[in-house]
Amino acid sequence: MPVLRSPLLSLHVSVIMLAYALLSLTFVCSLMALVSQRETAAPLMLLGRVMLYPAVALLAIGIFIGAVWANISWGCYWNWDPKEVWALITLMVYAIPLHGRSVPALQRPLLFHLFVCGAFASLLMTYFGVNYLMGGMHSYYG
Repeated sequence: MPVLRSPLLSLHVSVIMLAYALLSLTFVCSLMALVSQRETAAPLMLLGRVMLYPAVALLAIGIFIGAVWANISWGCYWNWDPKEVWALITLMVYAIPLHGRSVPALQRPLLFHLFVCGAFASLLMTYFGVNYLMGGMHSYYG
């Protein structure tokens, strides 16, 4: 299909995958902090936050590029497809720890790492759950 040959599609997928990779690394940092000694929790929280900012920005940019590509291809920016919705949910979930002053509990390393490990479930749902469990334009089985 000509619509699948768009450079915007390649850019959209590349940016989203880079965001997912960074979010996965924040999960690995949090997992390491939870299973290691208490002294490593604060430095790993700092490292997780450093990766979280570009990851959330890239995810937002990737969603925006996907919306522009969808508008060019199908004439609408948003279709409420399960993949689109779960990508937005993942963006909102991972944006929460970026607002440390609004959520002061996430300034504590243990709670930050527990939250990031829980937030990883939304990423897994977005990447695997929607593709294999739900129907829609982005589904492998729908």
